[in-house]
Amino acid sequence: MPINRYFTNVLLVSCIILCMFFAFSSSFTRLVQIWQSSNTYGHGFLIFPIVLWLVERKKHVLAQIDTKPSLLALCLIGLTSFFWFISALSYINVLEQFVLFSLFIVLTWAFFGWNIVLSLKFPLAFLYLSIPIGDFLIPYLQFITADISVFMINALGIPVFRDGMYIQIPNGNFHVAEACSGIRFLISTITIGILYSYLNFNRLYKKIVFVLLCCVVAIIGNGLRAFLMILIGHLSDMQAAVGFDHLVYGGVFFTIILGLLFVIGYYMTDAEDKEDECNRIEIKKAPQKYPSAIFITIALLFLFIGPVLKYKYESHLDLLVFQKASHLAEKPSIRAPFKFNNNWLPSFPNADSMYLSSKSSSNTNVDIFIANYEYETDEKEVIGYKNRLFNTDYWSIKSISTNEMITNKGDSIPYSSYSIVNIQGEERKLRVIYRVGSHLSASRVQFKLLQLMNKIMMTDLGGKVIVLSSANEHKADRMLDRFMSENFFEINQHVTLAQ
Repeated sequence: MPINRYFTNVLLVSCIILCMFFAFSSSFTRLVQIWQSSNTYGHGFLIFPIVLWLVERKKHVLAQIDTKPSLLALCLIGLTSFFWFISALSYINVLEQFVLFSLFIVLTWAFFGWNIVLSLKFPLAFLYLSIPIGDFLIPYLQFITADISVFMINALGIPVFRDGMYIQIPNGNFHVAEACSGIRFLISTITIGILYSYLNFNRLYKKIVFVLLCCVVAIIGNGLRAFLMILIGHLSDMQAAVGFDHLVYGGVFFTIILGLLFVIGYYMTDAEDKEDECNRIEIKKAPQKYPSAIFITIALLFLFIGPVLKYKYESHLDLLVFQKASHLAEKPSIRAPFKFNNNWLPSFPNADSMYLSSKSSSNTNVDIFIANYEYETDEKEVIGYKNRLFNTDYWSIKSISTNEMITNKGDSIPYSSYSIVNIQGEERKLRVIYRVGSHLSASRVQFKLLQLMNKIMMTDLGGKVIVLSSANEHKADRMLDRFMSENFFEINQHVTLAQ
C-alpha cells in the first residue's frame, strides 16, 4: 500500500474514531467505568488494541479492495444514531453498547464501502466482545458449579450435604458465591478461544467446534476447580484453599485449562489452516475514492442526531426532576416497623423512596419492601448493578422461577419467585414484581421496554420494584398467594420515604 494512501486512510479512520468518542462520550465513559470496576469485564481494555492489530495485519489485503463511499450507509448513520438515543433512553446498557459498536461498522461502510466491511468482518465483530454482558448467567453457573462439586465429592465417598449454594462436608462449610460461578473464567476463555480460532483455523466448522469446546471446558473446568478447593480444604483440615490460597489455586487452574485448550487447538490445526492469508495474495494497487467534504459534513450531522436528541431530552428531564425533587422534599419520613425482619432486606441505595412493612396475622406473615424511582439517571436505575433483591452476604439462591397468579377480582399478577437459604439452613421465599405506570412485569427485559415506552410518552420516568417475602418454610407460598390476592393492589399504591 503506498505510503501516502496508507496515511490518508489512517488519518480518516482516526478522525472518525475521535468524532465517535466526542459524540458518544457518555457511553464510552460508562463502558470504561464498568471495565475498571469489574474484574469480569476488565478484558475490554484489550479489545481495541487487538482490533487495531488485526486491521494492521490485513493492510495488504485491504490495498487490493476498491473503496467507495456509500450513500445507503450514510443514511444508516442517522438511523443507527437515533437507535442509540432510544437505547440510551431505556438504560439498557447492553443494547446501548451494541448500537454504539454497530456505528463503527456503519461508518466503515459509509466511508470505505461494503467490500472493506466484508474484509474486516472479524475485527469489527470482535469489538462486540468488549460489551459487558453475562451477569444474567451467574445464578445458573453457580448451580452448575455446585452440581459438579457435589457429584465429584460423592464419587470420592466423602459425606456431603448441599442446601442451595452451601456445601457442607465433615471438615467445614463452603459457599459457591457469585465470584465462584466462573463467569470471569468463561468470558475470558471464550474471548481467547474466538481470537485463537480466527488466527489458526480457516475452516468454519473448526472455528465453531473450538469455541464450543472452550465454553464446555470453561464451565466443567470451573466446577472441577471448585471441587479441588473443597478437596484440598478437606485434606488439609481447612488449612489450605481458603483466603489468598483460594485465589492462587484458581489462577493456576485457569492457566492449566488455557494451556490444555492451546494444545488441543495445535493438534486441530492442519497445513491448510497454517497458510497465511497475506502470503496467498498478490498485492495490487486498487483504485480508491475518498468522501467529499459535503459527504463528511452530512455524515457528521447524521452522527450527532442521537447525542443532540439525548441532550434535548435531558434538558427537559432536568425541569421535571426539579419538580419531582420539590414534591419528594414535602413527603414525611417514617421508620421501618420495629419488628421488621431486615436480615434479608433488599438493597436499592439510590431509590427516591422506600416502603417497608410487615403483615402478620394468624393466616399471613409477609414482609413487604417497595423501592420507588420517580425518574432514572445513569447512576439511579430500578434495574442496576448496585441493586440487590436480598442480602447476598448472608443468603444465597436455591431456586428461581417465573409465575403468574390471578387475584380474587380476576387481576393478573406476574412475578419472579426466589427461594433463598442461609448457612444456618433457614429458607425464605421471595416474590419480585416490577411496575411502571399501570403495568406489572416479572421480566426485566419486558420491564425495560415498558419503561422506554413510558419515557417516550413522558407518562412515567421511573418505576417500582416490589419484593414480598415470607420465612414460613412450609406455608410461605400459601401465605404469599393469599396476601397478593387480597392486598397487593392496595399496598403497592403506598410508597413513603423510609430511613
